[in-house]
Amino acid sequence: MSTLTASDWVLAAARRLASHGVDQVRVEPLAQSLGVSKGSFYWHFASREALLAGVLEMWESQGTEAIIAAVDATAGPPPARVHALITHTFGQPEHDGIELGIRAWARHDPLAAATAARVDKRRIGYVTGLLSECGIDAGVARTRAEFMYRTLIGEFVLRSHGHDPLPPGTLKRLGDTLVLPPS
Repeated sequence: MSTLTASDWVLAAARRLASHGVDQVRVEPLAQSLGVSKGSFYWHFASREALLAGVLEMWESQGTEAIIAAVDATAGPPPARVHALITHTFGQPEHDGIELGIRAWARHDPLAAATAARVDKRRIGYVTGLLSECGIDAGVARTRAEFMYRTLIGEFVLRSHGHDPLPPGTLKRLGDTLVLPPS
């Protein structure tokens, strides 16, 4: 049997959060699902709160910073990066649950709320900057970034309730519309 890492526990906790909500992220059920004793958990974490903080850190790192890095590495002009961002964000339905789980958790937990607010600010700011690089006025870029982000959050909710994802052609039109010069 291989030894579990703290990252294994965080990933298992994130999956449980996505499927069952934060109240069901408990050490014993996680240990059972991972096929280990609770002692393995306490080797890596001092408390459940430390594990949950790790989930928030992973979400921020992988769900925001890693995507921004991937988009920034995209070759081509700024509009190509806008399209890459849309592909990276709208094209990941397996991440819907974690997004929704963290947002539900953030309604009643100060650490989750602060993390969600920081992530939202970072994401919207990044999109605003991308659109500004496309020649869009800063105020218009900010409004369009808000529209895009709120559309993405709506997509998470709708897909989680059984709706089909937005088709690729619609996502392309979204990107094309975002980078249009204002009239």
